[in-house]
Amino acid sequence: MLSALLGDPPVLLFDEPLNGLDPEGVLWVRGLFRRLAAEGRTVFVSSHLMSEMENTADELVVIGRGELIAAESLKRFAARGTGAGVTVRTPRPADLAAVLTAEGAVVRQDGPLLTVTGMDAARIGDLAARHALPLHELAPRAASLEEAFMELTADSVDYLAGETR
Repeated sequence: MLSALLGDPPVLLFDEPLNGLDPEGVLWVRGLFRRLAAEGRTVFVSSHLMSEMENTADELVVIGRGELIAAESLKRFAARGTGAGVTVRTPRPADLAAVLTAEGAVVRQDGPLLTVTGMDAARIGDLAARHALPLHELAPRAASLEEAFMELTADSVDYLAGETR
């Protein structure tokens, strides 16, 4: 990898540079990439490990079937996925679900735990208070980069779960 720096290039491209590294090596490589970018260089990192890219990259370029799907910040890309929502725990889940659904939210219930999309935590809290519904947990959940990637590239893959498209 360090041989890529010979000649002091302004643009660097690394393909799967974190595969096989121990945690210490991963941290070192991340630091190297940040230092190179801080020097004004462009550092491209190709990887299939979305969870690792969440910790390594600032900007994301996604190409599928030769087409540009995205060129934006990781945060913005992840926000385009539908996995974001709010986790709500209440002793009265059915009552709260009915209130939230009536106000336009999409609610999935699993026992006392609700996963709410289409409504932010502040609005959920306000509605619960207005209807005297107790909350034991109210936590916004951002979509992961992996969830957003899988969703937003679904139409740009040749193979899906072993099937040819």
